[in-house]
Amino acid sequence: MLRLQSFWLKLQTCTREWAADTYGIQPDITLASRRTVSGVEARQTLDQEAGFFFSANLSPGLAGLALDSAGAVRNAAVRMDQDVDSLADASPLFLKLLAEQAGLDLAQSVSAGLFRIEQGVASTADSAGAAGSFSAANRYLLIEYKLQLNEDVTRVWFVFAFDYLQKFIASSLRDAADNKAQARHHSRKSLSDSVLASTTTLDAVLDRLSLTIGECAKLEVGTVLPLSGADAGKLSLSADTLNGCVDIGSGELGVWKRQRALKLTTPISENFAQEIVDS
Repeated sequence: MLRLQSFWLKLQTCTREWAADTYGIQPDITLASRRTVSGVEARQTLDQEAGFFFSANLSPGLAGLALDSAGAVRNAAVRMDQDVDSLADASPLFLKLLAEQAGLDLAQSVSAGLFRIEQGVASTADSAGAAGSFSAANRYLLIEYKLQLNEDVTRVWFVFAFDYLQKFIASSLRDAADNKAQARHHSRKSLSDSVLASTTTLDAVLDRLSLTIGECAKLEVGTVLPLSGADAGKLSLSADTLNGCVDIGSGELGVWKRQRALKLTTPISENFAQEIVDS
């Protein structure tokens, strides 16, 4: 599970953004703990705090979450537009009731962000209606985040159904590997398509001469250059690349549709495309 960094980054981002909207302060957030627990221990953690369970029908992955007392008080203060100190003696039940919508908002954000569940999340008063029913035989991943709100500290707990989360992460890793392989394939194909669509210059060459720079400097109108190696019936076809001219075949000079034309007499070199790529 630790290998899927996108899961942990998204969960932390959802929690930070939710806290900023709910508490009115952009928090510093740190992962305090993550461990696998039984359904009994997970239920006890939620029961000790302002905890909420979510229906397995709509939330098969996130079974529940909880806000600590400090978070419940701050949520109530923001909603009622009061000072935090004025709610210090408020009853836990009252604070939990006020925190229910905030809990649903966080659950919806996490479910949509992580599992792409867009139809909404519904709370259930009975833990038996949540994923795995919080039975002792089922395992859960209990995650705790610490939120630093200026000088105050609050905590949030998430309880994920372990089996569902394990399957989800395995599927996500497979999808990521498949996407990476497809991206490599498309990259190679795009490069190949780009090379094949590029242009190059073809020259029909009767003969080639080697001259010194000094001899070239003396060339003028009327100079005769002997073509001792030329064959009037044979021309070399060469392609222009970054590394110079590459011979790719040969042919005969003729006439086609009243125009001078070159008729190939040898196949085009199989290494031609590779030579262009290498250049």
